[in-house]
Amino acid sequence: MAPTQSCNEERLLDYSRKLKAVGHPIRLKLLCLIARDEDPCVSDLWQCLKQPQPVVSQHLSILKDNGIVDAEVQKTRRVYSIVDPFIKKMINDMLKTIALETKTKA
Repeated sequence: MAPTQSCNEERLLDYSRKLKAVGHPIRLKLLCLIARDEDPCVSDLWQCLKQPQPVVSQHLSILKDNGIVDAEVQKTRRVYSIVDPFIKKMINDMLKTIALETKTKA
């Protein structure tokens, strides 16, 4: 490979930071739930994960601090969505792969 075709160092560092932020199993589960559900709020998420609310909030905070998710207040609920295009595509691709694997095993 020619040196001029090397990967952009800044972009690699950004992807590395994002992958590190989503690398925890609870955060990956959170992202899957957020991607699948319409307007999931914190209580929906911690109930699905069977984790204490402070644990889920801490993991959501890490995702939010890294620009991966964002929250919007809708009436009395704080609703989460994936806002980072790289992570959103990765999670959606993962969910499609899981669905195909499940379908072929059935």
